[in-house]
Amino acid sequence: MSHSSSAAARKFLKLNGAFSLLTAAPLLFSAGWAASLMFANPADWMAWALRGLGIGLVGFAGLVYALSTYKFVSRFLVNEIVVLDVLWVIASIVLVAEFGHILTPEGMRIIVGVAAVVAFFAVSQFIAAAQIKAPIPTAKVYMQNGKLHATVKRAVQAPTATVWEVMTDHPGYADVADNLSKVEVLSGEGLGMVRRCYGPKGESWKETCDLFKPGETYGFRIHTEADDYPYPFAELSGRWRVQEHQVGSEFHIEIVAKLAGSPLSKWLFATLARPQFTTVLIDLADAWAERMEREAGTGKALSQDET
Repeated sequence: MSHSSSAAARKFLKLNGAFSLLTAAPLLFSAGWAASLMFANPADWMAWALRGLGIGLVGFAGLVYALSTYKFVSRFLVNEIVVLDVLWVIASIVLVAEFGHILTPEGMRIIVGVAAVVAFFAVSQFIAAAQIKAPIPTAKVYMQNGKLHATVKRAVQAPTATVWEVMTDHPGYADVADNLSKVEVLSGEGLGMVRRCYGPKGESWKETCDLFKPGETYGFRIHTEADDYPYPFAELSGRWRVQEHQVGSEFHIEIVAKLAGSPLSKWLFATLARPQFTTVLIDLADAWAERMEREAGTGKALSQDET
């Protein structure tokens, strides 16, 4: 599935974040001047309050920018930002209506002007969010029992034999996985097979097949103990399987990782990696499904209802 349905929403989120940073700058670096400009009788606490507001705006901008980089951002997440924008507009209206006497004319114009821009973003994001379509693959990334689990499943209009053939084309795996540039089989076939995977920057690692049921499932253990292993995983394994489905077949992928490092670094990695893992899995599942259906001679995209 193309992620173009979220493009407009992500564009407005990015612009919203940029405007928030622009608004925060004078509050952080010239709070005293901003207080004297906006309030008729500025007090010291007003400058500190504006600095606090600026810090909050920087945090909001970071959140919005992070969402704008996520290809598969959901309607729900976009509309959460819409709600925050609406609350800003309401607070601005209340401030002007109930406490206008403490503001200067310039202060009122600033508050109204900023609220108008925020209202524009709220409306634009709401309209753009309505255009977002959920991806066909179902992907989840979560922590359980101290390990990171990343899963995806996808229904395809292809027989299980075709799906299995594509799934076990190890060199061809790099053609559909954005995080791989090359996969080569070093030795063996089936259980005990050893393959080497290469990342986009030339980094590489070995994997050994530790589960193999022909036509059903296989698994690999990644050699994270190797001195040249490039990622912060103490343990890492993957499982791939296929089963019959009402439209043809359904394949599943599950990656389980035990993170290395301190508790804080583990938490940061799990939090930051979640959108990236989800995007990689969804793109992989869609690219795989396209090839499977092409080789099966169907080549028809499934709708959400069919999955």
